[in-house]
Amino acid sequence: MPPIPCRQCSAPVSFDDATCPRCGAIQPARREIEARGYEWKSRGQWMGAPLVHVAFGHDTAGRTRVARGVVAIGQRAVGGVAIGIMAAGLVSIGFVSVGIFSLGIVSLGMIAGGVNAFGAMAVGVVAVGYEAGGVTAVGWKILFSLAGGGR
Repeated sequence: MPPIPCRQCSAPVSFDDATCPRCGAIQPARREIEARGYEWKSRGQWMGAPLVHVAFGHDTAGRTRVARGVVAIGQRAVGGVAIGIMAAGLVSIGFVSVGIFSLGIVSLGMIAGGVNAFGAMAVGVVAVGYEAGGVTAVGWKILFSLAGGGR
């Protein structure tokens, strides 16, 4: 089968290619791609944002859906309470999380907990912060540490 131009960058691609090697477009040989995943927003709103927004998968343009709301749940989540693979919010829970209170594999926040925790108060396997506790803790005040880190 002859190569087909990518719908975004016109690079030659095969019909079966999952992504374009040049621009990264999803299903580059198809003129239109179908939206995949799931998205739901509550009817209630607060300051223009839905109270609850759940979003997974990608839209018709091939972009990853982002959940944005007071409570946001999805692959990427941004909100007051954010739960996802990548989460950002006042309270965030995810593999990578950023927020005032954050919990995850890599977490950054005022109060952070997880495998790698960075913040004013951090608790984790590797914890870095003003007050830190964990297997390896580095900070001004060490809450507890097995490796004996310090300031």
